[in-house]
Amino acid sequence: MRLGMWTLRIAIVVVPALSVALLAQQASVTPALYMSAADVAKGLSTAVAADAAAGAAVTVAPNIVVRRRSGGGEPQYAIAHPFSMETYYIIEGAGSLVTGGVLDPPPPAPADPDIVRSKTIRNGVTRRVAKGDVIVVPPGTPHWFDAIDGSITYLESRVRTK
Repeated sequence: MRLGMWTLRIAIVVVPALSVALLAQQASVTPALYMSAADVAKGLSTAVAADAAAGAAVTVAPNIVVRRRSGGGEPQYAIAHPFSMETYYIIEGAGSLVTGGVLDPPPPAPADPDIVRSKTIRNGVTRRVAKGDVIVVPPGTPHWFDAIDGSITYLESRVRTK
């Protein structure tokens, strides 16, 4: 009789757990988004920047882009995102990134309240960035590539936090 009770207890616990696991595996979920290196390169080579100072961009998913900026020609924007945090992962190239300080001159009221642009940053911290570096820019922090060696390509993720 003891063996029968033991078997019944196992059946009561194990069978429902297995059923839940099997149902979870059968549920349809969206597959991961994927973009090959070849597709990213092709997209960057054919992307026409709507604004040369913003660089060419390939959207991988909402708020995740691969961006390429060039050091020659148009100066880069100094920018802040009051409601969003940005993360950059440098894929290739190098440059000088200024963060912190204040936008100079003080910018006019932006059309998009989360994209505030100016020409430079005053009293920021300048860092040399290169392939493999990761930069996390907190909400409201001015940031600006004040110098780029040839070109720089980076993965940019923007997450609204406020």
